[in-house]
Amino acid sequence: MQSWHSDNPALTGAFAPVFDERDDADLQVDGLLPACLNGVFMRNGPNPQYEPGPGYAYPYDGTGMIHAMYLEDGRARYRNRWVLTRELQEERQAGHRLYNPTFAPPPQANLANTNVLRHAGRIFALYEGGCPYAMEPALSTIGPETFQGKLEGALSAHPKVDPVTGEMLALNYDLAAGTLEYLRVNASGQVDRQVQFAAPWPGLIHDIGLTSTHVVAFLCPLVFDFTRGPAAPTWEPQRGTRILLVPRECADPAQIQWIPTGPFFNWHIANAHADGGVIEAVMPWYDGYGPSARKRLELHRLRIDIGSGRVDDHMLDDQPCEFGRVNDAWLGRRARYCYVGLREPRPSETPQAGAFEAFARYDMDTGARTVYRLPAGQTACEPVFAADPDGAGEADGYILSFVHTEHDDRGRFIALDARDLAAGPVAQVRLPRRVPAGLHGSWMPTPRPQADQLRR
Repeated sequence: MQSWHSDNPALTGAFAPVFDERDDADLQVDGLLPACLNGVFMRNGPNPQYEPGPGYAYPYDGTGMIHAMYLEDGRARYRNRWVLTRELQEERQAGHRLYNPTFAPPPQANLANTNVLRHAGRIFALYEGGCPYAMEPALSTIGPETFQGKLEGALSAHPKVDPVTGEMLALNYDLAAGTLEYLRVNASGQVDRQVQFAAPWPGLIHDIGLTSTHVVAFLCPLVFDFTRGPAAPTWEPQRGTRILLVPRECADPAQIQWIPTGPFFNWHIANAHADGGVIEAVMPWYDGYGPSARKRLELHRLRIDIGSGRVDDHMLDDQPCEFGRVNDAWLGRRARYCYVGLREPRPSETPQAGAFEAFARYDMDTGARTVYRLPAGQTACEPVFAADPDGAGEADGYILSFVHTEHDDRGRFIALDARDLAAGPVAQVRLPRRVPAGLHGSWMPTPRPQADQLRR
C-alpha cells in the first residue's frame, strides 16, 4: 500500500503509521518465552491508511489496526490487519481519504481504533464513536456488531468483563443528545440490561470501574458542546466532576446516583472494588485538560461513600503514569497490584504522550513501587497482564507489550515477569516491522484443555 509522511507530531516518531499487513512466523526470541503462555496478545491503535486532513489529533483519530502476537509453547508469530470498517472500504474503493478527523467538519468515520477484547467467545474492535466490529482470531473483519439489534448507537471503548460472572458491562455516551446508556451483556452474549438516562452535560466517559455491586465512572468537566461547531472540547472546572454510580442490577434511571466532587480529568481506571458501603477506585488523575490547564498527572485512590456522598481523594504517587491495569482475574475485586506505563522522559529525547519510558508495579498494601526502565531510545505501550495458568497468586503472570525503538524500522515484543518487574524482560521477540505506539489490548489465552492438547 502507498506510504506517505506527515510532520504532525501525532503521526511521527513512535506514532508513525505502518503501511503493510504482515504475517511473520517463527520469530527470533531472545531469552525464553514462558511455555505456559499459549494464546494471543492483541493490541489496537490508530494507523491511518490514507493521510488525514488538518486537525488530526491523538488519541481521537486514526483508522484502527490490530497487532497480534500468537504464542505457543515458547514460539511466536506476528500478524497485523486494519479493521476493515465500512468507511475504510469506501476509502479503499476511492483510493484516497474520504473522512475527516474528529474535530474537523463532517463527515467522520467509525475508526474502530481504541481497544480489542474477547467476550462470549467473540473478539471485538472497540471505538466509542461507533459500534464495535467483530473480528476473526486471524484478524479478518467479520463486520459491525449490534448485539441482536439491541445496540442502536455507539458502544464504549472500555467495557469491562467480570471474571466471575462473565458479564460484559458498559456505559455508552451520545455527545449530541447528552445522554448515557448502561448496557449489560450476559456471559452468552445477550443484552439483559439496557437503561438510558440524561447526563448533567455532554462529556465523554472513556472508561469505567467495575465492582461486585456497581459500575463507577467519572463525568469530568471536559464539555463537548457541538452547538458551537466542530471544535475541540472546552475545560470548564467550575462545573466540578460528577461521580456516577450505576447498580449492576439497575433497571430504572431513578436507581442511578450522581455524587459531586472537585474538578479533575480522568481517562482510565486501573481497578475498582466495593468495601462495604464504600467504593474504592485507583486511577491516573489529571488536575485539568488542555495546554493551559493540564499541569499534574498522578496516580490517585478515591474512596466514595455511597451513603453520605463523601469522597476522599488520596494521591499515591506524583510521577506521571497512564494505562493502569491489574490481573484481570482480580478485576472488580480488591487487587493488591496495579501496573502502569510510567513517564520518565530522557533529557536527549522528545517525549510523546502515550508512549512510556518505563513500567511500574504499585503495591496497594505497602505503597511500594517497582520500576523497569526501558533502554535509551525505546518506549513501550500499555502493560497488559497475562496470567500464569499454573500460578495461584495475583502476581503470578507476565507483563506483555510492544516496544518501539527510535530510528529503527524493526520492532520488539517483550514479556516481563510480574513478580520481578525490575529484572527486565524474560523474553524479547524480534519483529521485522516496527509496531506504532497505540492504545489498548488484551491477552486472550487458549482454553486450557485445548492448550494441553496442542502440547501433546
